[in-house]
Amino acid sequence: MLIYVVFLMIFVGVTAALYQVYEIHYNINVGNDKKLSKADKSHLQALSDQAKTATQAHARSDFDQAAADALGPNLDRDIALKAFAEEEKGVYAIPLLRRKARLRFNGDSCVNKSSANKSSTNISSVKVRHLPFWKTTLPRINIRAALITLVILNCFWVQLLAAMSVYTLGYPVSTPWLAWLNDPMAVMLMIYAFIVTSLLISTFDRYMHDLYQLGKLFKKKAV
Repeated sequence: MLIYVVFLMIFVGVTAALYQVYEIHYNINVGNDKKLSKADKSHLQALSDQAKTATQAHARSDFDQAAADALGPNLDRDIALKAFAEEEKGVYAIPLLRRKARLRFNGDSCVNKSSANKSSTNISSVKVRHLPFWKTTLPRINIRAALITLVILNCFWVQLLAAMSVYTLGYPVSTPWLAWLNDPMAVMLMIYAFIVTSLLISTFDRYMHDLYQLGKLFKKKAV
C-alpha cells in the first residue's frame, strides 16, 4: 500500500514542478500583486488613478498626499509619480510598494531628504536593508534569466526522476552510486528537494527582480 502512496506523491511532485515553471512565467509577464497586503493593493489602485490625473491635468496635490500616506511623508514625489504613471503596474509600482520597507536613503527608512534636496536622490545613494546587519545598493545586473533557467532545469530533473522511478521497477539500476534510484521513496524525497529548491529560487527571483526594477526607477529619476 505504501508504494502506491509514494507513486501518488511522485505524480503530485511532477505536477507541482510543472506549476512552478508556469508560475515563474506568470510572474514575468503579468504584474503580480498577490504578495501585496490589502492596504497596499488599495494604495496601488488609488495612486495609479491619481497619477494619471496628475500627469494629464497637472494636479499634483492629491497624488502627493496619497503618496505620502502610502510610502512615507518624505518620499521623493517625482519618483512616486514616475512609478505609478506607468501603464504596467508591475514595472515600478508593485515593486515599490512591495519593497518600500527595505529601502534606505542616506540612513533613513523608505524616504529621501527634505523636498529641497530631492534632486540628490540617485541609485548609488539608495540602500536595501536585506537583514538588520546587511545593506547593499540596488542591483544593477538582472539575474532573472539565470534563475529562471535553474527552475526549468529543476523541473526537468523532477520529470526524469519520476520516469526513472517507473523504469527501475522492471530494470533496476546496477551502478552502485545510482542504486538509490531503485528505491521509490528515495526518488520521491529527491523530487521534493528539487521542488523546495525551485520555490526558494522563485522567491529569490521575485525579490531580486523587484530591487532591479527599483534600481532602474531611481536611475531614470537621476538622469
